[in-house]
Amino acid sequence: MVDGRKANAESTQVALRAAGRQLFGQLGYEATSLGAICAQAGVTTGALYHHFGDKKGLFAAVAEELDAGLVRLASRARTQALERGANAWGGFLAAMDVFLQAGLNPEGRRIGLTDAPAVLGTQGWLEIRERQGLGAMVQTVVALQAQGLLQAGDPGLRARLILGLLYGAVEALAHDPQAADAALPDARQLLHAMLEGMRPSKSP
Repeated sequence: MVDGRKANAESTQVALRAAGRQLFGQLGYEATSLGAICAQAGVTTGALYHHFGDKKGLFAAVAEELDAGLVRLASRARTQALERGANAWGGFLAAMDVFLQAGLNPEGRRIGLTDAPAVLGTQGWLEIRERQGLGAMVQTVVALQAQGLLQAGDPGLRARLILGLLYGAVEALAHDPQAADAALPDARQLLHAMLEGMRPSKSP
């Protein structure tokens, strides 16, 4: 019985997050009603309040899930690049490129760039981004430093700087999808150039 209730609760949360992501991404936070979310998820408003507290709580969960998905996507890209024979720096750049490319998704941009800072506050959104990506980036920095591919120094500081560059590049791309597609190669080149500046002068 307990397991059944737990499974039902988990499925309800999954349905609410999925509905929230779709509607927040398409309509924006302000234009999305609780009723529309619950109707899409096939649950009552009471279920939403029970699991997430309110609309803002659901939005925070959706934003965190979105960011966690980007981190996983970048990690897979790094692994695939290494399997194809890239060195550690090449795998790192592959992960950055995929993250940047994923940042062009219109629904993700609406949630992560337009609404998240306004709804959650700049600090709240930063905390989510660091909670998802900082640990993985610190590990990446430590690994690159151990191979002589990144300048020595505080891994946490360098990880935060790299994440700042990456999110800044995503935010710098135009909100119009066609314009963003056109600007992507230039943004990638600039990001790579800035990251290259963090390498030792004679790194492989």
